[in-house]
This record gives sequence, structure tokens and C-alpha cells, in this order.
Amino acid sequence: MRAAFFLVGVLGVVGCGDPQRSHAIDALGGEQPGVPRGPLHRPGQPCGACHSGEGPGGLEFSLAGTVYQSPTSATPLVDAVVFFEDGAGHQFKSATNCAGNFFVVPDDFEPTWPVFTKVLFAGLETPMSSPVYRANSCATCHSNPPGQTSVGQVYFAPPGLTFPPSGCP
Repeated sequence: MRAAFFLVGVLGVVGCGDPQRSHAIDALGGEQPGVPRGPLHRPGQPCGACHSGEGPGGLEFSLAGTVYQSPTSATPLVDAVVFFEDGAGHQFKSATNCAGNFFVVPDDFEPTWPVFTKVLFAGLETPMSSPVYRANSCATCHSNPPGQTSVGQVYFAPPGLTFPPSGCP
């Protein structure tokens, strides 16, 4: 009898998966119409929910996110370089695409935490004021709207700076 309860308990735990991850994925909602799954989808959303190695995303990301032109703009910063230096002094760079998204796979760079980061664009740089301690997705801490649980989206410059036109296919 005891073995039966143990087996039911083990099967219940194994069968449920990670309810916190499932909730995070469900909270993302559906895909944006006309944007297929891939490097351009879900800008500004927490990439690590699906791309952590345990989620449904096809690739695992060690770091990923979206960079916008300014704190109040929904316009992505295209062709910026996101620079990382980890706690062991290893460095890596990734470029933003036309959706402002960037991602790094573990085969290319698996950081030793903490990670210091900055965004480089047009000969200028904007460093993040504090290091990243474990979140592989920028939107874990940087989402809209800013408030008690978020400092707001990742951005390059204050409002008013003029950027070259850009667009996604």
C-alpha cells in the first residue's frame, strides 16, 4: 500500500513539469499575427521562458533580449552590438536584428555569473548600471510598464536622439 502511494506521488511530480514555467509561457499569449516563430518573434518578452533548455523553444539561449531606441519607444534598435563580459573576464558580442532582438546560445558563450553588459551603436555605448546575476532573459527585469517589478525596457538613448530608419520584413 505504501509503495502505491509513493508511486502515485512520484508520477504526480514527474507528470506536472514546472508549473511556474508553464504559467510564464501561458502568460505570453499567442504569437503576433504575420510574424513566424524565429529570431524576429516576441520582441520585449522573456525569451528564457521558452528557450531555457526546459521550455518548448527549439534553441536554448544563455542570454537573450530586445533593445529599443529609447525608454518610451516601441521602435527597436537595429544593428546594435550587445557586449557581455562575464565574472571570469570572458567577453562576447551579439548583434540586434530588425526586431531589436539578440540571442546567444551556450555553444558560443556560456557565461560565468555575474555578467556586465553594454549596448554599442554608432560609435557610442550605453552600459547597464548593474551586473546581471542569473537571468538569461533581459525581460525578466526589463519589461513594460516600469514599476515595482521592472525597471522598464532595455533602451539605448533618451528620447529625442535621431536614429536612421529601419524596418523588418
